[in-house]
Amino acid sequence: MTGQEGTLSHLTPGLINLLLPVLIWVALARLRSPVVALWCLGSLLGAGSLLLDGFTGSLPDWVGFPGANLLAFAGLLCTVQALRQDRGVPWRLRWLVVASLGYLLVHELLRLGLGQVPLRLGFVALTNLILLLQVAGWAWRIARRPKSPGALTMAVAYLFLAGGLVHFLLELVLAGGGVPTRLGALAIGINSAGVLADLAGDVGFLGVALERSVHHWQKAAASQARLEEHLRLGNQVAQLERQRSLGLMAGSLAHELNQPLTAILASAQAVRRSAAAKRLGSVQSLELLDKVIFNTRRITGITERIRGFIRPGGLDSAPVDLELITRDMLELMQPELRRHGIRVVFQAVGEPVLVQGDAIQLSQVVLNALRNALEAMQLVPDRSLQIMLTRSAGEAVLCLRDSGPGLDPALADQVGTPYFTTKEQGLGLGLSISTAILRHHQGSLTLRNAEEGGACVDIRLPLLAGGVP
Repeated sequence: MTGQEGTLSHLTPGLINLLLPVLIWVALARLRSPVVALWCLGSLLGAGSLLLDGFTGSLPDWVGFPGANLLAFAGLLCTVQALRQDRGVPWRLRWLVVASLGYLLVHELLRLGLGQVPLRLGFVALTNLILLLQVAGWAWRIARRPKSPGALTMAVAYLFLAGGLVHFLLELVLAGGGVPTRLGALAIGINSAGVLADLAGDVGFLGVALERSVHHWQKAAASQARLEEHLRLGNQVAQLERQRSLGLMAGSLAHELNQPLTAILASAQAVRRSAAAKRLGSVQSLELLDKVIFNTRRITGITERIRGFIRPGGLDSAPVDLELITRDMLELMQPELRRHGIRVVFQAVGEPVLVQGDAIQLSQVVLNALRNALEAMQLVPDRSLQIMLTRSAGEAVLCLRDSGPGLDPALADQVGTPYFTTKEQGLGLGLSISTAILRHHQGSLTLRNAEEGGACVDIRLPLLAGGVP
């Protein structure tokens, strides 16, 4: 409460009230929150009102009284606006400016025009009471959901101050239009209550901000933990799916390994027979040894591809040549493709198509697409697979079109969802895992019916910046 009747210096309370919002701003500046800015501004304006009121004796009347009351009113407006902003229902800035100017105009009219001290005191007390009830009401709303001790402290502090203003207004009414005899004591009491309420309000606001900061930190930590657990489980499921895929190809891989092993055995037996008959020449020896070396390298290459494909591990992001991993997966699938009589036509751009990602995971995506295409062509006599690798609008596009029956329109929306499958022995995870892997690489997978017949899988990945020759 400020006015001409104030006799007590407010310099010390003003300095105290000035310090706390500065400390709050420093402590919460990293949040960059308009709510924090508005609250601190309101507290600073209130402290400025107390300081200005302390200098009323040495300042002109047209500066001291109007300035102190305007700062107090504007400070409460900012405090209410901060809490309304926190709830998402702020007042318009234009309305706040008009309200402040209107308050100043009425105050000066009562002070200079009418010279009615009781009316002016009642007007100031009533406007402050309305704003204090606004602060307490919005603080109470914040305190309810979730329960916040800091917001409850704010509500109680400003309700206490509002109670003091109600008592002051009752004294004015009982004075019958005159000045209450205990005006000086009432003013001192209300100013002291105001200082305490402002301090409690600042402490409560700081508590609310810290409560929310801790809550957000806990929520972010829990979300990060869930994400890490999801990625860990996802990698385990993906690894099991890779092992399952190789299990399904075990017969063909055994046949593929049997050929070089048979050739190695035949070469070794030829060397043994020739050596026993003492008919082994140097040229023939070198030819047989070259065959052994060649077939041994074939076996090594096959086993290295298998071991690399099923190895566990996290995401190893590096430049990946999409054409190279596609050819590697075709080589891995070659025994099955031959056994099922599938012709493969691979059209590439003729130069490396680089993307950023994990080569093993992207290899799994390609292998899943190849296996789906192979299984889709089991019921058709003409079996062909066309693979096209192109660049389009900053993306690498790998399209695999099979000559199978295509997608059933009635089931098209369910294809790719976890555990949905049309295969008797399927788990319904292949496309789901592929989609998740590509999403993690900022890519996408689209499954559609091709115009020429059959189904088409489009795998899209961002081209590596600077990696395109």
